[in-house]
Amino acid sequence: MEKGRIFRIICGVMIGIIVVILIALFVSDDNNINAVTVDMDVPYSDTANWMSYINDDVYLSQITIPGTHDSCARNVMLGYVMRCQDTDISTQLDNGYRYLDLRVAIDDKNGANRLKLVHNFANCHKEGNLFSDYLYFEDVTKALYSFLQQHPAESVIVNIKIEDDTHSVSDIQKLLLDEIKANKDYWYTEDEIPTLGDVRGRVVLATRFKDEQGSGITGLNMSWSEQDNKIPADIPYELYVFDNYRLWVQDRYKYSVEDKYEAVVDGLENCEADESTLFFNFVSTSGDGKIGHPRGYAKALNELLMEYNLKPDTSYGIIIVDFGDDNLARHIYYTNSF
Repeated sequence: MEKGRIFRIICGVMIGIIVVILIALFVSDDNNINAVTVDMDVPYSDTANWMSYINDDVYLSQITIPGTHDSCARNVMLGYVMRCQDTDISTQLDNGYRYLDLRVAIDDKNGANRLKLVHNFANCHKEGNLFSDYLYFEDVTKALYSFLQQHPAESVIVNIKIEDDTHSVSDIQKLLLDEIKANKDYWYTEDEIPTLGDVRGRVVLATRFKDEQGSGITGLNMSWSEQDNKIPADIPYELYVFDNYRLWVQDRYKYSVEDKYEAVVDGLENCEADESTLFFNFVSTSGDGKIGHPRGYAKALNELLMEYNLKPDTSYGIIIVDFGDDNLARHIYYTNSF
């Protein structure tokens, strides 16, 4: 056999091995989520329209709102450790989730100057293959605007965090502002908690960065400190006091499943959400080991949350999950006064 042919065969085998490894890194290991059941005989079981049954004069902070953590981390490299969601933004909205956690960075390759969605250093993609395009901010806003056009009684809180070590906050903020100003009728950008009636059919902007553009358009201030300790704190949630409202946050994202569930329950039992107090209770965790596996932890924690007896007519604030489905969203938002 000639050397050139042998070389081509070896190269082909090596390329095949590399592709298999990359595919294994890109996708998650398990797409199975245990089915759960909830009462479907109530009118607000329609997850796409549940906010329409809540009175206009209720403040968003008084509503128990299901949310998703790292909302766009569906198709990402290193899926085993980076993937946090099974569904795209449109499906999450249809499934009842009204808080989205977006992480952004600038894509400047090949002359581009666009905001892409990321999870830490990993880029989010539109499809689940190696050659899919990046998922861009305008893809997300297109889904948001479409949903709100079809469901004008709903509102969605969008919390934006910058995860970009290359570009300035000012440059990223400018691109965000360009999108918001071009579609200003869809956005609520005040730094005060609105009533639901004030923001039906609109996106409520929340940000986790300083206003380096001096624009005065940053929405709700969500600048809390990283809660990356592994040893449990006596009080798992922390208080942040701003000019117009208070913010309680439980985001212990390096806790074990056991410690995380205790922190979540502590937040549920001591939630102080009211018209001037937002309460964030993250159910998501990457675990306390060296290599995280969000799906495995979410499977256990979501099942525990489903089993937890959430009380009706009770405000539990914003409850944020990985790999949530429509029934988990129902279990959360059914606690509201309808």
